[in-house]
Amino acid sequence: MVPLPSRALSRYLALALAAALGALGVVYSYTMLAGRGSAAVPDEAASRRLAAVRGAMAHAWKGYRDYAFGQDELQPLTRSGNVRWGNWSISLVDTLDTLWLLDMKDEYAEAKAYVQKIDFTRSPRGYRVRVFEMTIRALGGLLGAYELDHDPALLAKAAEVGSTLAAAFSSPTGLPYPSIDLNSRRYRSTTRLCIAEGGTLQLEFKKLAQLTGNKTYADLADRAYEALEAAERPIRGLYPTFIDVNTGKYDLGSEYSLGGGADSFYEYQLKQHILHNHKRPQYGAQYAAAVEAVKEHLVRKSQAGLTFVGRIARHGGAYVPEMQHLACFYPGLLALGAQVMDRPQDLPLAKELARTCYLTYKHSPTGLGPETFSFRNQTGNIREPPAAEAGEQAAASLDDLGIVVVDPRYILRPETIESLFVLHRVTGDPVYREWGWDIFQAIERYTRVEHGYAAYRDVRKTTPNGNLDDSMESFLLAETLKYLYLLFAPPDVLPLDKFVLTTEAHPLRIMPN
Repeated sequence: MVPLPSRALSRYLALALAAALGALGVVYSYTMLAGRGSAAVPDEAASRRLAAVRGAMAHAWKGYRDYAFGQDELQPLTRSGNVRWGNWSISLVDTLDTLWLLDMKDEYAEAKAYVQKIDFTRSPRGYRVRVFEMTIRALGGLLGAYELDHDPALLAKAAEVGSTLAAAFSSPTGLPYPSIDLNSRRYRSTTRLCIAEGGTLQLEFKKLAQLTGNKTYADLADRAYEALEAAERPIRGLYPTFIDVNTGKYDLGSEYSLGGGADSFYEYQLKQHILHNHKRPQYGAQYAAAVEAVKEHLVRKSQAGLTFVGRIARHGGAYVPEMQHLACFYPGLLALGAQVMDRPQDLPLAKELARTCYLTYKHSPTGLGPETFSFRNQTGNIREPPAAEAGEQAAASLDDLGIVVVDPRYILRPETIESLFVLHRVTGDPVYREWGWDIFQAIERYTRVEHGYAAYRDVRKTTPNGNLDDSMESFLLAETLKYLYLLFAPPDVLPLDKFVLTTEAHPLRIMPN
């Protein structure tokens, strides 16, 4: 166990007390906790909830610090750590800007000092670094912290990561190879790349180019994105999930979806438009075309009145009424697009999809949402969402709503909370805070363990014994708890007209040109 400085220990005790007071309904001022007198408390409930979320973050970080500091992830049940991400201290790097935002400055300073010890040019022998994951977690984490702190040492380390990963872009098409062995500079034998891996590097590499003045990083990101856009595909606005790195041709037999392998590609269409301050119109046009295609080909309504996003299966092209938790980012993206692209017609659909994602939590026995779920009695495609709260009031279970759990795990994912945060910022509707608070309480009740938070194996089972996995992914710290905090924080904390959040929730300042 790493010794805890007395000053930091006192902060942990204060945060724990704040969380306890919040749970008891005692108001604990946000300005007292954060030391930011300029950020007014919007209401007492938000203040209490901010305290509780900060207490949760302190608990999760303490577990990591005590038993896995400097390693990639905490394994909370065995009080140990792992190096499954190549020994780049990924939880630490991924969490820097969360520590800063939550005013855990002692913890932040300690973590930032450790960053200087990390060698981002090496990994364990035989390990292949996953380019996409290291871009969004390591490069994004360092850039997000730099955007808040402005410490040149952070930018230097971000450039080290960017330079290391740049070697993966040496394919004939400019698309990155999925993984590389840093020690031998050899690429993975497969040339099969999912569109998320090729199209979710642009924010991070373009921001790195802006901050360092090295245009090469932006050129690499642009060339990869242009290869994805230029390749022939049969449905305008939709993209097959896989492409060949060497030939630049899509696998036309792969599925179409907003789930794993594709999700953040669609996200970065809009967010490139935002990062470039609306001055690169092609990204906005591509986003708008994708939204219309998703509405036409992927959005459906169940007989219980729930709107959802399914997928088009491989080869045969049959529609599958199945949705992943990963796709629950999409309501937030639609809401953000409705605001910045002047597309008010997308906001009702955003609200209805967010309700569906929330109901998978609300009506599961634990209050946790499953990894994958499908819909019975799905009807035809729709162009307009159903009436608000259709089928919701009488429901008592997922089965009543015609929802079938396909993968029952909850691995501490953030996507539904992310959408609730964006919808609250865009609409001001307090219902999204209430839904987020419901989810937070379920996380606390079922996944909190003595030394952190553990993934949950089956959201249908209310007995945690034997139902917990020894895993606390870095996105709990980087995204899930950050989005919960931002949901209850005043809107001047990371205002969305000044920042764009990456797919890993790292804040990047919108570029002037």
